[in-house]
Amino acid sequence: MHLEQNIKGLCAKNGIHYDDFLSDLEVDEVHELTLFDLQAISEEYAIDLMALMFKPLFNAEHLKKKIKQIKLLILDIDGVMTDGGMYWTESGDQMKKFNTKDGMGIMELTKNNFQVGIISSGFTKVMVQKRAELLGIQHCYVGRQPKMDILKEWCETLKIELNQVAIIGDDINDLPVMRAVGVSVCPSDAINEVKSTCQIILTKAGGMGCVREFIDAYLRP
Repeated sequence: MHLEQNIKGLCAKNGIHYDDFLSDLEVDEVHELTLFDLQAISEEYAIDLMALMFKPLFNAEHLKKKIKQIKLLILDIDGVMTDGGMYWTESGDQMKKFNTKDGMGIMELTKNNFQVGIISSGFTKVMVQKRAELLGIQHCYVGRQPKMDILKEWCETLKIELNQVAIIGDDINDLPVMRAVGVSVCPSDAINEVKSTCQIILTKAGGMGCVREFIDAYLRP
């Protein structure tokens, strides 16, 4: 996990597109790099090989400016604010379990007027809206409209740019937004395609405090 994020950080610091960096080394994924490749990278950029492979080197440095510019945090529901599981009652009603630590972290943001939004492709609109209201979340959309369209509308209303947005997502329907915004984040159990796209891979899984982890580490007032 550290190697992939270190390579992304190295690219960001040196103004190199991540995909181009891998392409020049004739690989599609970081895990395909050979020890010879890694030795060459460490020598060219004056980075200790073991640190490159096993220590987080760049997160704090290359994301510092981007994090300071963030004005809006976008959250997914299933797989981010919940563990992705669904609970059904005998009457056919769907229930979800939310993490209280995530909730406390979100409330710390919203009570300080930091903008938070939920964009979910699920079907439990009333439940999600009630959770959003409880936490003071200012923007909430549940439906089938593309997430990118909703986000652009919110950015226009708030008069902010996409590079001032951070998102925590976990699945393929989050990818268009993750590729467009300033800071993209995922829980530890996100799908691999999301992990290879985002800039920050959290240590906690969806519904297990991953939102709080990000807020405490990067956004706490």
